[in-house]
Amino acid sequence: MLQKGIRLARTGGRPFDIRVMVQKTNKGNWVSTGLFTKVGRPNKVATNYNQGGSVGYFHKTMAGAGYDHHSIRSKETKLKQLGVWAGYNFDRHSKGFKELGLDVALDFKGKPWILEVNTRPQFYPLKGLKDKSLYNRILSYSRQYGRTK
Repeated sequence: MLQKGIRLARTGGRPFDIRVMVQKTNKGNWVSTGLFTKVGRPNKVATNYNQGGSVGYFHKTMAGAGYDHHSIRSKETKLKQLGVWAGYNFDRHSKGFKELGLDVALDFKGKPWILEVNTRPQFYPLKGLKDKSLYNRILSYSRQYGRTK
């Protein structure tokens, strides 16, 4: 498989991508439980936490990339829909998944590109954010299906 090179959108001169968390409810419905960003170091390509990236708030990162409030809300809605769509498509082909983490890049024109879909996404870096509400929401869903961290 060959992946197209994507010039990532930047915030404060740093590349970023977006994690779209989707989780399954006890009734079997997929719900988008949160969006957050992974912001890379200056002059780097990788954005992930383990390679020196940091976790950021979706709205703040998007504003830093030059998006206005209306555009941010519109992207948020579309990304959440994309996550739910991916969850239902996973169910069509493979049963047993309860959570997915879509890593989505925006190119310099704002077009979303799915980089990968994680079937056991990490969200522990969210514990380091000042506002713990996103972490707590994702954790509460994960506890419903037996995941504790």
